[in-house]
Amino acid sequence: MLFLLLIAACGLATADVPKAKPSPCSLTDAEAAGLNGDASTDVHAVSNYSKTVYGLLQTGKFSKLDCLADSVRSRKETFPGGTWKIHAIYIGLARPPLHATQEDWNTHIKLLQRWVSTRPHSISARIALAESYYYYGVDARGTGFADTVTESGWKLFKGRTAKSRQILEQASALSAKDPEWYAAMQDVALAQGWEPAARQALFEQAIKFEPAYYYYYRIYADSLLPKWGGENGEVSKFLQKTADQIGGDAGDNLYFRVAGTLVCGCQTDQQLNLSWPRILKGFAAVEKQNGPSLVNWNQLAQMAESFRDPAVAGTAFARIGDQWSENVWQNSSDFESAKSWAKQMAPLLARKRPAEESAEANLHTPEGQHYNAAFAEKIHTWMQPCVEELAGSDLGNFELLIKVGKEGTIEDITGGGSSPLMSCLGHKINDFRLSKQAVFPPPPQPDYWVRFDLNPESSTSATLK
Repeated sequence: MLFLLLIAACGLATADVPKAKPSPCSLTDAEAAGLNGDASTDVHAVSNYSKTVYGLLQTGKFSKLDCLADSVRSRKETFPGGTWKIHAIYIGLARPPLHATQEDWNTHIKLLQRWVSTRPHSISARIALAESYYYYGVDARGTGFADTVTESGWKLFKGRTAKSRQILEQASALSAKDPEWYAAMQDVALAQGWEPAARQALFEQAIKFEPAYYYYYRIYADSLLPKWGGENGEVSKFLQKTADQIGGDAGDNLYFRVAGTLVCGCQTDQQLNLSWPRILKGFAAVEKQNGPSLVNWNQLAQMAESFRDPAVAGTAFARIGDQWSENVWQNSSDFESAKSWAKQMAPLLARKRPAEESAEANLHTPEGQHYNAAFAEKIHTWMQPCVEELAGSDLGNFELLIKVGKEGTIEDITGGGSSPLMSCLGHKINDFRLSKQAVFPPPPQPDYWVRFDLNPESSTSATLK
């Protein structure tokens, strides 16, 4: 907890950094107003930037769009928190806002086509048009399972993604290059069902062109999910291996970046087998390297809820205040529900923390280490039938804290985690507690707290709290 509170304090301190100067691209004050938001203090800064870019498209300011894109691309400019500005530009140009009608799409595509015809050497215009055709195809297909897509939906989806690929291939002949080109082609590759080897080759070309453009890693990781034919656990292996190869803060930074888009706050999150301690290290690395961002704090809060870590969640919600991100939470009710959960868990945390500290202190004595070994052996004996009953299931992780009475009885139980073992093992332990039966050897002293972790990483997670 102290670790994250220090980060929060650092974030608040760096919020006083002067705002960026207005764009030099002959933009009026009104046009530039939405480009100068501070993502460290305004959760809408990036989305306002994208909306401003879309406004330039709507008014046909094509030369200003090219100037802005060329400027941020050449400087590799990012917002506080690390979001690339060139990526935010394409987000603003990719599709019409809100719930677009067919007329909205037609108008949008025609605007982009005008940009391409007016400025045929613009790499930005062609990438924006290609990405729009891709999302136009997704709009026709819908976001449901394959068996819910109509025949006409499939036809339009295939035709529009093929058009997207054609535009990107034409754009590759231009002298100007853009990291977003590869991200757009990655989307097309997944939509068209490229073979895994071809998708991997494209990914490797992308990171060779711009290793720091982390959107490549996000798209490729998504393509490894079971819904696209990937194996269970493939994503976590890829992410760990890649982060380890990069190493240091940069590797941890990438781990958080990718995990933030994979974790959805749903039941499938635990199937990803991602490392919560590594995510926490990654968040710290992002704050250190890129500065604070309210969107990143929102992502941390959502992931803390998914990993059932109310301590980290509570810290994140305190930092966020009422600045919740629609991109992260989708709606305010989900945000408020998660915030309420963290608040409700606060009394339990207050009770658990002294138990953790006592168990940790006990473990640092010779007699404590000896006793902990006997304690763990007994827990393993109780746990074995539960493990056999859940054979083949993801066992997750948990932290178990037991207060042992002077005769070896179970006086109190606390802990946390996400594991199906807890239901089976918890009933057994609670029965022993209620029976007042002496099930452990007498401890070195009465009311002795002992800790057991199913996953060794849990201790690292506790340290970060």
